[in-house]
Amino acid sequence: MKLSLSTGSLYIYPLRMTFRLAREAGFDGVELVVGPELLWRGGGEVRRLADDYGLTIFSLHPPLLYLPGWQDYRRATRKLIALAKELGLSLIVFHPPKANEWKHPHSRAFLDALDMGQRALAGSSIRLALENPTPLPHGQRLLIDPEALRAFAQAHDLPLVLDTAHAGSSPYPLRRAYQLCDSRLANVHLSDVAESFPLPDILGLHTFFKRHQFPGEGSLPLAELLHRMAANGYQGPVTLELSPVALRIWWLPTVRRRLRQAVAWFNEVLQDSPGN
Repeated sequence: MKLSLSTGSLYIYPLRMTFRLAREAGFDGVELVVGPELLWRGGGEVRRLADDYGLTIFSLHPPLLYLPGWQDYRRATRKLIALAKELGLSLIVFHPPKANEWKHPHSRAFLDALDMGQRALAGSSIRLALENPTPLPHGQRLLIDPEALRAFAQAHDLPLVLDTAHAGSSPYPLRRAYQLCDSRLANVHLSDVAESFPLPDILGLHTFFKRHQFPGEGSLPLAELLHRMAANGYQGPVTLELSPVALRIWWLPTVRRRLRQAVAWFNEVLQDSPGN
């Protein structure tokens, strides 16, 4: 397994600083989240910058915050594909629609974008990989059920990205979500879920303070998951995707310490895997 850092965890930092921090902490590479700097630098320059720090760009992720022109699924998918080609990478993270039924306009746009993207990528090494969604305060999303997600991925021949915080916030066990990914697993977004948080999920509070917490500081069996993945021979990237609050991004010395701590935790868990 290769350890990757989501640049979204340090979204407000310049990419050069994020890459330097990742390299110093011992990460193998990054998942690149689309943001203003990537767009104005261009994929080729960002790729060269990652090379300067000896980092592999394992995957490309859509924007986490509002960016003009990125709200439409079709337009965003075309832009992601173009960036992936510039960056020379093979995996684009693709999110299910924020809707509860397939006839919703957002769902239809998702299906249209998926079909368009797969046709555009036919014959190339680039794949769209479907990430398991997180439950929303006003109701569950489509494909929350891991069996439904697996069936959809099978029907459309999609790799899967397992987000542990999303799975851990759903009614379904993380172990079951992983089992249903099996041979389609292309990436794992690794983070924990706090056992309790006193406030309701208003304005995304749970994203920052409940989900996407530091591994081992919440309630999810992440070490057990990594042991199972190692036993099953998974060799792909595991992406640390943390809330900026979990990394304490307002104080750089703490960020450095937390990143080193995360790498040490990951390596220690793998060393303790049965068979090692």
